[in-house]
Amino acid sequence: MSKVLLYKFILLLTLLLIGNHFIFAQDKFNLSAQLLVDKKVVYDAEVIVYKGKTTIAQTKTNKIGKFDVELPFQEVFVIQFKKEGLPVLKVLISTKVKDLEADLTKTKVVVFTLLSKNISSEGADAKDVSAAFQINKNGLLVEDNREFSKIVNNSEKEQVKTDNQVEILKDEVSNAISELPDSIRIPFKSKYDFLNLKMDSMLLLSEKHAALVLQTANLKSEEIIAKAFYSLPEAINSQKITSSSTIKKIDKELKNLAVKEETFNSRNDIKAYKLKLDKIESKSNMSKKDSLEYLETIVMFKDEMVKSAKMQLEIDKLNAKTRKDSVELQVREAQIFLVEKDIQEAKDKIAIQQLEIRQKNTMLLFSIIALLFFILVSILVYNSFRHKKRTNAILEKQNWEIANKNKKIIDSIRYAQTIQQAILPIKSNIDKYFDWFVIFQPKDIVSGDFYWFNHFEETGKSVFAVVDCTGHGVPGAFMSMIGNRLLIEAVKEKGIIKPIDILEEIDERIRIALMQDETSNNDGMDMCLCTLEYIDNNKCKVGFAGAKRPMFYSDIQNKKMEHIKGTVRGIGGKKRIREKSKKMFEEHNIVINRGEMIYLTSDGFFDLQSPNRKKFGRLNFMSLLEEQIHKPMQEQREAIMDALHLHKGSEFQIDDITILGIKV
Repeated sequence: MSKVLLYKFILLLTLLLIGNHFIFAQDKFNLSAQLLVDKKVVYDAEVIVYKGKTTIAQTKTNKIGKFDVELPFQEVFVIQFKKEGLPVLKVLISTKVKDLEADLTKTKVVVFTLLSKNISSEGADAKDVSAAFQINKNGLLVEDNREFSKIVNNSEKEQVKTDNQVEILKDEVSNAISELPDSIRIPFKSKYDFLNLKMDSMLLLSEKHAALVLQTANLKSEEIIAKAFYSLPEAINSQKITSSSTIKKIDKELKNLAVKEETFNSRNDIKAYKLKLDKIESKSNMSKKDSLEYLETIVMFKDEMVKSAKMQLEIDKLNAKTRKDSVELQVREAQIFLVEKDIQEAKDKIAIQQLEIRQKNTMLLFSIIALLFFILVSILVYNSFRHKKRTNAILEKQNWEIANKNKKIIDSIRYAQTIQQAILPIKSNIDKYFDWFVIFQPKDIVSGDFYWFNHFEETGKSVFAVVDCTGHGVPGAFMSMIGNRLLIEAVKEKGIIKPIDILEEIDERIRIALMQDETSNNDGMDMCLCTLEYIDNNKCKVGFAGAKRPMFYSDIQNKKMEHIKGTVRGIGGKKRIREKSKKMFEEHNIVINRGEMIYLTSDGFFDLQSPNRKKFGRLNFMSLLEEQIHKPMQEQREAIMDALHLHKGSEFQIDDITILGIKV
């Protein structure tokens, strides 16, 4: 039980980690793209993402030219593609986005269709690009036909002109400030405040040029101008926010913007904003949602402050009389303009954060649903596992019982093999009279084939037989025991010598032993049997009779093999065949020279199949024997065995194989 609990804990922990990965993965823009060059898919191309001169990601396109990378928001990147046989290609990507109206998780796959003729120079900072893409308000990465590098160059030229104008404005502002009373001039003594005042005047008088400078700065990923002025507190990134310091900064701004502090702070909505800020700050651990709410409150607070400042500015403009008053109003109007810019930037930041929170909430909901689903699946898998375990235990017990029974059966069959080997002729008994060899290869442990020998000392006659009983394995082995006993009774006990008489006797005894006239038993056997009797030292008389099996003999002088066909009639077998006109067994008598070979076989070798389902056949067997007849017995046996294995290959043996070779 403890192992099961550990398994469930590991599974749940893994799912939580996967869920967290999905949640935090939304802090970056997931770019899924496909690369086409000259309208052809480019696979296995090297993809390198640069930010400036720094490599931030590296991957390769797959078999259909697709690749995936993660890019941070609000940045500009160069994606470089390299592959042997193609020029280096670059794509400019901007993830800067404002007023997003769609969910970035729904962005479709982007297809970069590039042309190989747009050859770019090497290096991450190369300005020549093949295409440029920008995220639009709908959250889609679309192609921007403007070349960013040219925009930057043009912007830099405009900035030079703007700088010249700023220098002129500096002189005018310096002259104006020198004429101010000491009470006004003192706050601007420091170099930083003096620079702010001049830049404020410049922004007021040349707002168009200032916006152009800001655009250039954004493309270069540098907040040159924005950082020179007052910015909203970074509540989202702060670990600890102090309300008193924030309120003090706002109060100071009220003075700079000439807003009546007492009247402004006495308003109910302003009091509510301050109370809300205090409430958020009182929390010991602020969440990202709390920080976002804090920033939204400050933005609303400053919106009201700007409205009051603008109203007061219009009143003061009506009351302005001197040039000094006009300069002061210009400075104050510039400050209002900067605060409005800061508020707009904060609103943009809030919109992005709200989008991220919505995305993460969606992913969190999805992760919870997925987690619940996986828990349910885990329960089902666990129950299935328990059921399978019980079933496996039952099957294991049954398999053990079957294996135990199989072992006992195999042991019994192996013992039967020992008995069957005992009824086969003893090698030394044949060695006394003949030079010979035998190939006896059962398909299974025991065989339906057997070979038989008997020698009559008083007459000098020898009897050889190879018998192929119906079936193989255990059934065939039982038939071989019956056949062996019937041969002993016919030849040894009754003294029958003629081959056809032996076959007829065994056929009759088989029908009686298996009660084939009264039952539907169809078992029987095929047999090739010969008798050998030496006429003199040079000649040997051979008598042969076969039941569906031939005898092969050699003609060494002519270097060829001959054969005598057996009678097309089996021993025993089907009753309906026996009831028809019975074909009598035929006996053949020949005289051969001493030193010739005689071969008796079952049909197992002839029917042996190759991997392409081709049988070995009688003609191939005779050709094989012709090549071996002049060789010693052992070499003949090895050659036949080699041919057997070569022909069979990886195929299984389909029948018992017996080949008996005798040299007369």
